[in-house]
Parts: sequence; C-alpha cells; structure tokens
Amino acid sequence: MQSKADSSGGLIIILSFILAMLMSVMPLPEIISLFKPDWVALVLIYWVMALPNRVGVLSGWVLGLFVDVLDGTLFGINALSLAIVAFLIQMIFHRLRLFPRWKQAINVMVVIGIHRMIVMTLSGLVNPVSIDLTYWFPLFGSLFFWPWVFILLRDVRRNHC
Repeated sequence: MQSKADSSGGLIIILSFILAMLMSVMPLPEIISLFKPDWVALVLIYWVMALPNRVGVLSGWVLGLFVDVLDGTLFGINALSLAIVAFLIQMIFHRLRLFPRWKQAINVMVVIGIHRMIVMTLSGLVNPVSIDLTYWFPLFGSLFFWPWVFILLRDVRRNHC
C-alpha cells in the first residue's frame, strides 16, 4: 500500500516536469531566449540526484518522448538523450551531491552539453543541421540557473515528498 507521502511525492515530480516543459516553450525576447536554460534537463538532473531510486533512465526516456512531441523533433531523439543524461547523473550522483553548488553547476553544464551534442548529432543524421555558436548559449543559462533550480526543488521535496 502506498502512503500519502509517496503518492504526493510522485505528483510533485510529475508537476515539476510539466512546469519545466511549459517553461521550455515559453516565448521570451530573442536576446533572452538565446540563453534560455534547458529546464527539462535541469529538473531531470535534480530529481535523479535527489531520488535516484524513483527517477532514473526510464523517467528520462519517457520525459524525452514528451519533449520530442512538444518540440516537434524526430521522435526518440530527446528520449535517448535524456535517458543518457539520467544514466550519467546516476553514475555520479553520490559525488555530485557533495560538491558545492558552483561545482555542481559546472558538472550540470557539462552533462547538458553532452545532451545538446547528442541531440545535434542525431538530428544531423536525419537532416543537414547548421549549428552556430548560439546553439551552445543555453549551457550558460543552465549554469546560472542550476543553483536556483536546486534550492527551489529541494525545498519543494522537503516540504511535500
């Protein structure tokens, strides 16, 4: 039998993923949207770090399928990429938890860079892709927002999960 805390914790995780997907498609002025963080990957990384027994590779895969539909990309590209992100974080979450926020942010930026590289490579196999330097700007937005995402989701998890 599932306790009330377990069921509400699952709901909080799902709601945070939905909010991240909404934030990822939210229209912003062009200069700001160049640096828009990868909200979905940030939230996934947090939950894999915080609750690795509940959120993992399968969660990343399913979440990626929703992102593929939301972005209109080739079905499975984000699914594979976010599953790999979840796998990488599961491999290092013990150490990552111990790092100060700024070191976590750098590691998160590297993992999101890997995510963007996978998406770019797989997209390039299907259609010719022209990538310029601005493709990598969201890494800096993710680097900047990671401590805030971490603190916010940690407080939500402590109060509701």
